[in-house]
Amino acid sequence: MKTSLAGVNLIKSFEGLSLTAYTCPAGVLTVGYGHTGPDVTPGKKVTEQQAEALLKKDLIWAEDAVTTLVKIPLNQNQFDALVSFTYNSGKGALELSSLLRRLNNKEDPCGVVKDELPKWCHGDGAVLPGLVRRRAAEVEMFCQAPAQTKTGLVDITSLQQTWFKKNPVDSAELPNDQKAKVYQGRTIRNCKVLSQKDKHTFLELGFGLGDWWVFDEHWSGIYTDTTIKSYAVNGNLRYLRNFPYYCQRDNGPEGWRQCQTSSIAMVLRYLGVKGINDDVDYLQYVNKHGDTTTRPAQSGALNELGVRAEFRQNLDAQDVKEQIDKGFPVVAGICHHGLVSNPVGGGHFVVITGYSDADAYWLVQDPYGKLDLVQGMWETTANDALNVGQNLHYEYKNFDPRFFVGGKSNGWGWINFQYP
Repeated sequence: MKTSLAGVNLIKSFEGLSLTAYTCPAGVLTVGYGHTGPDVTPGKKVTEQQAEALLKKDLIWAEDAVTTLVKIPLNQNQFDALVSFTYNSGKGALELSSLLRRLNNKEDPCGVVKDELPKWCHGDGAVLPGLVRRRAAEVEMFCQAPAQTKTGLVDITSLQQTWFKKNPVDSAELPNDQKAKVYQGRTIRNCKVLSQKDKHTFLELGFGLGDWWVFDEHWSGIYTDTTIKSYAVNGNLRYLRNFPYYCQRDNGPEGWRQCQTSSIAMVLRYLGVKGINDDVDYLQYVNKHGDTTTRPAQSGALNELGVRAEFRQNLDAQDVKEQIDKGFPVVAGICHHGLVSNPVGGGHFVVITGYSDADAYWLVQDPYGKLDLVQGMWETTANDALNVGQNLHYEYKNFDPRFFVGGKSNGWGWINFQYP
């Protein structure tokens, strides 16, 4: 069995992608989706396609380990979850685990995984939030019913360049008159599923395009989706689980100007960055690189910690929501002075960790406290509890004019956090 597209996407979402080699916190040169080895040299660059190929090759040993060590039948989702765990933790971890022993003793598989996988969330003796999230996603995938072939008419979309084929074999084995090239992103509607064989599906294509075989992994729309959400849901709210909160007001005499530092520190703790247990820890790194209110000082600290992030000045609301949907927070810069109709000010940073379109608000971690979005400045006073800025519901109608000042696509903020 090989890892499915859903399984690969799960692994990619936690490994992160770097097209240029970097040194991870363990001091190992890394590129692509966590690829290491003697071929990775300082400054090495790869394309996304090369990174995909490296990951596919790297997954072979993890797939072989699961196939060899697990003695019970596994469906695709179960196999994918165990490959993700093994790729992250190592063959030895699986081989010596009570997880493997209990599975092979034929205990209830889902119950075993729910008991055992969450235990593997430590690094250097501490619980790492990133591993907590990864284990939870692996449990969810393991216990989710495997994808099923859709019936009736389906709409299919090519995920990469591929082929229509007259027989369910490798396209290289077919003469040119028995195959037709299909470019990535092509959608064909109203296709009828006729049969399946060897990871191929035989379709009567819509619009009179004839009957063809397609390779399942190159197409979406043939199977029901296996979806592992990076966010939690509470009613209409999508939000990031177990997000930490730090208040800038207890960071000494300069605390009043540490909003960006405290905001990014929340993200780093959420990601499980080694050595960052609170915003004071992160402040020590930022101080080494200059004025803590400046982007170069923050970038320098992030680079030193092995964290990759992108600062953008053209964010819109959809960008923010897409980050939340992928499991990433957004550190947003807002104008907190003046009326909402004319916001001004040097800027204040908060962390957006959720949203509710139905109720029209952002879930925000404000490191200073609670902002009066209509009038400007703070409802919070120096005597208020340090956690009054946690899990605030900031309405779109009053927050967005302070974030997207002058237009809907010019928000400033940090996105695409990746560690390691």
